[in-house]
Amino acid sequence: MAKHKKQKGAVIIICMIFLSIFAALAISMIEMSDINVQVANDYRHANQALTNAHSGLQVMRYYLADMSLSGNVAPENRLTAIQTTLQDKFTDESITNINFISGDPNTVNLNIAEIQSTGTVTTVISQVDDDTLRADITGTSGQFSRTLTVEFDFTTTGNSIFDFGVATKGPLNMSGQAGIDDVNLAIEAGVYIEGDIASGDAFSMTNQTSISDDVTIANPYASYSIGDHSSVAGATGEDADDHITVGSDYVDFPEPDTEYFRTFATGDVIDSNTNLNDYTALNNVTIAANTNPTFASHLVINGILFIEMPNTVTFAGQSIVNGIIIGDGDIENESLANDITFAGQVICNDMSGLTDPMFDDIKQETGTFILAPGVSLDFSGQALNMSGAIAASGISFTGQAGGSIDGSLINYSQIPVTMSGQSALTFNPSDSDSNPSGFVPVQILQFQPASYAEVAMY
Repeated sequence: MAKHKKQKGAVIIICMIFLSIFAALAISMIEMSDINVQVANDYRHANQALTNAHSGLQVMRYYLADMSLSGNVAPENRLTAIQTTLQDKFTDESITNINFISGDPNTVNLNIAEIQSTGTVTTVISQVDDDTLRADITGTSGQFSRTLTVEFDFTTTGNSIFDFGVATKGPLNMSGQAGIDDVNLAIEAGVYIEGDIASGDAFSMTNQTSISDDVTIANPYASYSIGDHSSVAGATGEDADDHITVGSDYVDFPEPDTEYFRTFATGDVIDSNTNLNDYTALNNVTIAANTNPTFASHLVINGILFIEMPNTVTFAGQSIVNGIIIGDGDIENESLANDITFAGQVICNDMSGLTDPMFDDIKQETGTFILAPGVSLDFSGQALNMSGAIAASGISFTGQAGGSIDGSLINYSQIPVTMSGQSALTFNPSDSDSNPSGFVPVQILQFQPASYAEVAMY
């Protein structure tokens, strides 16, 4: 009996030992489970932080790839220009979840909120050298942060406006038998109209007018009218509407730099005291402001003709231009007193045939026929050939004026481009790889995928 009781006591002790072991194992498993949950949670936050950083990268790629700066912005001012451009863009688009934060004045610091359901994203943009920007993008989630770095390189290119045959801020009005065509089927000579006018049509065609390619109007509220006998891209009536886009992206107009050409005008200065009959050729000539000359007979223009404004200049006879005509008007302050009229035949050639050493410096400036911002242009004679872009503020072709243009026709003004009578223009656009002479190139940012690196994980 005593032995049986002793055995019962041993069983209880053994059970207690096993219970203790099982309890310890259970506690260990619970602790291990908690650790695993914590590890999984940390892993999730770490991945989420990296995902947030990647999302921030896509945001920066979107906004920086869509940015262009004037080619005149010096390297030391590029970072400030980028911040100003971004601020303006965020304001224009009512973007409120991207904010600038204070920091090093030599960097651009951004906070991107609500990019994901958890965490934040901050971006620090700094300038590595004159042509390279570095973006350090940090994503957070919980207590974890992930930082990655990428680089963007500045590249100089031309304005996309030169992909069009005609580009105008104001309306385009066509009547009679006026036409716009392209000479090179590989490059379409389309029409771009900004269309931000207070009233009236941004684009009108009447009679038997025609445009061989599509028409693009940026203003989404713009109106247009097409006559029954007019055609766009070969289509008439309601079918022509299929070739007209209203509400496209706005295209930046190129910045003109007329002052660049002043140093090339090394010849005579014509003023109100000059006997114009003494001139049958103008060689790198300047026409002084307020001269208002009329050249009645045939005239040859070689090199640069630099016209100071205000001025009203009339070419009544045949004009043969072996060079570039510059009118230094104010693009922001147009004046009806500034006008250049071609009443006779116009023939424009490149400068390769000029052999006199006085033209050596200017012969490298190509792609432009007339650069006259703030100045109206009137063509009423017959223009057979114009070997370069034409840019002014208000342009009209009447009668039989027209011909081929190796470049684009650019109107900086809300004053319309008008084509009437039998005026017909045939375009061979230069495309946007580089700007013609006198138009400031643009600087764009190109993402460099090979620069990607994850530089901080904690």
